[in-house]
Amino acid sequence: MKNYIKVIFIIAIINFIELSISNALSKAYIIFPLTFLFYSYYVYKSDENINPIEAFLFGLFVDLISNSYFGLNAILFCLTTYLINIYSNSFKLFSNLQICIFFGLSAASYVGFTQLIVNLYNFSYLTLLVSAVFNIFFCIFIALISMYSGNLINIRK
Repeated sequence: MKNYIKVIFIIAIINFIELSISNALSKAYIIFPLTFLFYSYYVYKSDENINPIEAFLFGLFVDLISNSYFGLNAILFCLTTYLINIYSNSFKLFSNLQICIFFGLSAASYVGFTQLIVNLYNFSYLTLLVSAVFNIFFCIFIALISMYSGNLINIRK
């Protein structure tokens, strides 16, 4: 229970940071789903498989604090948790670059799905492409920092 409160608190802080920088990045056609990337990292580094109810509740919490459509993050968090849990053994065979590309592309798909729901008439492929490249390079940057400075964030169960 203590770990869940810790993760919820971290998600709230990261969501606040994401909402703070989103306006500046949107001028450069970048959507940076920092909360989604953190949750994906949490599921990836977890020793146990995250169950769908937990993923759905985390998604509902993110929906509530981010003022997005109710259920959008919940469904996407469930889908991401399912994919990461299925391929957890395959990730052991992948290199860090392949894992970074996977998480960057999953963040790009998150951006694509949310933009289809939120901005159906104003969907921009430029935003999707620039966000995908930015998110992949961000994941690679975090992986390099993690490799050279040890384990920065320890949120394992």
